[in-house]
Amino acid sequence: MLSGELRKQKLLFAFGDAIALLTVFAMALRLHDPSHSIAKRFSEAGTAIEFLGVSAVLALWLVTLQWNDLYRFRNGGPREFVAILLACSEAALLTLLAFFLFHTGIARITVALAWAGSAFAVAGMRSLMRAAIEKLYANPKIAVPLLLVGFNPVSTYLCDQVLNELGPYEPVAFLDGSTAEQEYRGLPVDRIPQTFERLALRYPGAEVAIALPDSPREEIEEIARLCEDARLDWWLVPWLLPSLARGVKVEQIGIVPLIGRRGARIEGLNYAIKRLFDATLASFLTILTAPVMLIAGIAIVLDDGFPVLFRQKRIGVRGEPFEMLKLRTMQRNCDDSTHREFVSSWIRNSQRITAAPSAGNVKYKLTNDPRITRIGRILRRFSIDELPQLLNVIQGQMSLIGPRPGTPYELENYEKWHRRRLDAPPGITGLWQVSGRNDLSFDEMVRLDVQYLEDWSLVGDLKILARTLPALIRGSGV
Repeated sequence: MLSGELRKQKLLFAFGDAIALLTVFAMALRLHDPSHSIAKRFSEAGTAIEFLGVSAVLALWLVTLQWNDLYRFRNGGPREFVAILLACSEAALLTLLAFFLFHTGIARITVALAWAGSAFAVAGMRSLMRAAIEKLYANPKIAVPLLLVGFNPVSTYLCDQVLNELGPYEPVAFLDGSTAEQEYRGLPVDRIPQTFERLALRYPGAEVAIALPDSPREEIEEIARLCEDARLDWWLVPWLLPSLARGVKVEQIGIVPLIGRRGARIEGLNYAIKRLFDATLASFLTILTAPVMLIAGIAIVLDDGFPVLFRQKRIGVRGEPFEMLKLRTMQRNCDDSTHREFVSSWIRNSQRITAAPSAGNVKYKLTNDPRITRIGRILRRFSIDELPQLLNVIQGQMSLIGPRPGTPYELENYEKWHRRRLDAPPGITGLWQVSGRNDLSFDEMVRLDVQYLEDWSLVGDLKILARTLPALIRGSGV
């Protein structure tokens, strides 16, 4: 029920955002066009054109808010306002670009005036809607009392999540076998009664969450039977507490519920969509960047001779090895023992990737490795050395976005959970890169890889690509 309520709330917030944006645009037109000349020109074009134009601009702003993740439910505050301000700024720039391309008669000052009030209008409308929803849920006829059977980390975690969300559920008590007087967040911990009829009378419309991860099946079945006898709706909280940090998925075949860990979403039709996207865009980018690769190749030869390409064995999807291509940025025939030692320490100690282990009296850093050539430093700074990997993408060995491709000697140091990052083709860029680049520990990087695989969407890939470009322009390196 809670997830359904949150989806409805997102629709309500989108509706409120639309009202707020229409209001600020109307006020901007009134301030900049008191004679209504622009409105008259639109009216002369016809009602259909006028409606289409307004709908297109409104859709552009709402999509931009969605793109910036503003419809994943937030509780307000300064962070939400900053996110709204940034999203409205992006939408205003896109609106100006659209007006320029389609030669509309709306002046730039009108958009600027609308932008100036947009963040305040959207944030204000959301505050009003949030207050209205809270008042609605406070109504005894709508609020749903929630009884939590069990007093343990699972039930307290569930209680925290329910209290932190704006939803209809109102936890009222814990029921447990303990006789000691306890409470949690102001909620009493009572003994489990012989029957639940009195609870049903005391809390009309209550629901029961059974959170007994260490109890035998018979005890859980007895609690469910007591709920049925008292006509109380009940929910069974999964006992897979170690998986809660990563999340679980629930599916149903017939009437049989299936609970399992969240896995990679890049499978079936999703894989076909991602592969088509990769092959098409990689082919276009290969043609577009061919002159850059040619110039870089000539520079490498003039600076340090042949070969131009560096070929290295990497680990791909499901542990299959492949030969990854890069423009050569290091001296020829370099010993990789330093990098092996660094990678081993990085993984085992999960330290941040700032420096490789000592080699003699020299402490190598990935960004200041003395084996890198003069041209190589320039190529690495702007990630030009990564461009030949577009050929790996076209061949299907890599993806444009995905986990960082590991080396065979890196795989030797993996823990079991690290191998989850091998569930999809490795990428040229990824969530790990735009979220921290070279400042991440290995465990942090793997968690981001797993998060990307579990939450994959084509829109998400486009967002990562959009965030990668500024990082390359800044010259952060890889």
